[in-house]
Amino acid sequence: MKKTILIVIGVLLALLAPAQDIDSLFRVFENSRGEAAYQAALAIDEVIGRDPNFEADTDKDEVKLKVLRTMILYYFDNDDFQHVVKYSEVGIDHYRKIDDLFNLAGCYMTLANAYQRLGQLDKAIDCYNQCSEIMDEMGGEMAEVNKRYVMNNIAEIYLAMNEYDSAEELYRKCLAMLGDVAPDDTASNLDLATYYQNIAEVHIAQNKGDAVDYAEQSLELSQRYQDTPNKIINRLMSLSKAYVGIGKVDEGKRLLDQALQLAKDNNEVFLQAVILLQKGEYAQAIAMAEENHYDELLQKALEDAYRAERDVNPRLALEYYERSVMMKDSVFNETQQQLIRDYQVRYAMQEKEHELQMEQEKAKRNRMYVMVLTVIAALLLLIAVIWYRLAQVRKKRAEELAHLNETKSHLLSIVSHDVKTPVSAICQVLRGITDGYDTITDTDKKAHLMMLRSTSEALKERMENIIHWVKQELESSVVTREEFNLHPMIEECIKMLETAIRVKSLKVVNNVPKDLKACDDTAVVSLVLQNLLGNAVKFSYPDGEITIEAEKKNGSIWVAVADNGMGISEKKLEKIFNYMTTSSKGVSGETGTGIGLFVSKQFIDKIGGEITIESSKGQGTTVRFSIHC
Repeated sequence: MKKTILIVIGVLLALLAPAQDIDSLFRVFENSRGEAAYQAALAIDEVIGRDPNFEADTDKDEVKLKVLRTMILYYFDNDDFQHVVKYSEVGIDHYRKIDDLFNLAGCYMTLANAYQRLGQLDKAIDCYNQCSEIMDEMGGEMAEVNKRYVMNNIAEIYLAMNEYDSAEELYRKCLAMLGDVAPDDTASNLDLATYYQNIAEVHIAQNKGDAVDYAEQSLELSQRYQDTPNKIINRLMSLSKAYVGIGKVDEGKRLLDQALQLAKDNNEVFLQAVILLQKGEYAQAIAMAEENHYDELLQKALEDAYRAERDVNPRLALEYYERSVMMKDSVFNETQQQLIRDYQVRYAMQEKEHELQMEQEKAKRNRMYVMVLTVIAALLLLIAVIWYRLAQVRKKRAEELAHLNETKSHLLSIVSHDVKTPVSAICQVLRGITDGYDTITDTDKKAHLMMLRSTSEALKERMENIIHWVKQELESSVVTREEFNLHPMIEECIKMLETAIRVKSLKVVNNVPKDLKACDDTAVVSLVLQNLLGNAVKFSYPDGEITIEAEKKNGSIWVAVADNGMGISEKKLEKIFNYMTTSSKGVSGETGTGIGLFVSKQFIDKIGGEITIESSKGQGTTVRFSIHC
């Protein structure tokens, strides 16, 4: 396949190189892929005579843009503006698709220039306006400079159409956009020289005397800021026309002689011919234009010479006229011959394109087969993924149901174990009070009431922990972390236990630094602190001491609640965080919840922390937990 494509491209090159049918090669490039497209792009560069600026593995879109730039420049250099229009429009479509504003504006500028050269001035103005709108969208200093150039070109069109007021208005807008120019700003001063010359040309066409002022300022700026020779030559020519317009013919001739000498010194052959034409030296201008193949200038020189000699030397004028007509006929015939060659090449090209098309159709069918197989494989894979996802969902739901059943069992066990007992005790005490109310002494009544209070408070604590735990189990509530000061939170928890602390004459010391900030779920941290402080108070001896400390360690804050109370046996310590752990009675007979440490462990796990406990029977207990800082 690859070898066939290379042979076809080689035949195409042999056919096309003499005719330089770049259009046909570009169609091959557009309709091909891979090696065929690459070889067609190489062939275009070979016909044009430029070294390729892409590789075989370059993306086709990028190759297309490089080839388009090369072709447009080639056709522009060869004054083939019809092709410049054609491929600039292709470039505009492509740049618009990829949203490349910079190159899109450049393509519109090139297209406008081509239309201007073709005499389609309305289209040229429209393209310049499109370019200006894109510059507005791009923004920036460079866009503003380019907008001035666009406006200057539109003014040139108006000048060529003899719409002098419109031309001058735009030139003056360019001056306004340029603004005040600093003496050390060479580029802006040279732009200023251009605008002065353009206004001078407008005024020369209208025979206004002030054209001289503008032309003189333009020339003075170009000379002072060392403009390019060809621009200084143009400034001299404009000033010459301005002088002639006000009757200073000798001064005008002197300037033209100066311009001609400068053109000779800098080998500006085209400008030499233009100056000779302006001087009225038609024979020399015609000879130079003919010798250097300046066809457009030659045509103009013949027409000007005919008009100049028509009344003075009719025979010579007739000769110029005949040559002018012959030149037009020659251009026409050459155009017709080129069209014939184009048709011949296109016919040969169509045969080769047909062969390529057959190969492409075969490759297309193969790609279709591969695509169908790929789709089938993708569908099978999708079915497998869906089946796997459904299995995962079923597994997750089964785990959730098992968790709910386990939670229900835990809840029933806790309620029957830790709620039933204190409720029964309360009922029994109330029964004893009500049955023997008249016979019970005040001291016994107070004792019974104190027992009721203690038992009901324990029951309240049980219920709060159970509620928190159940909510956490069933709702899977989201952890909300926020920054807070740890010291005042601990003070608040101590205040909540103030009565029990006072009854036991306990000393509670908050050694947490007052400026220590944590960042975690405040509700969770507060609940855990309440449980741990409640346990410390409950299991502390009268006149005992409870200490709360905190330190930063390994990126976390570790909070420690320590007491010197009754402690926990080694056997019970092993299962202290289990949900079925039976609570011990406090030092003063206080009953526990049975799930306080279990709930604390659950919540600490939820916020991503750790909790540990150290205790010795009769020596006290220290519980530590970590939170985020």
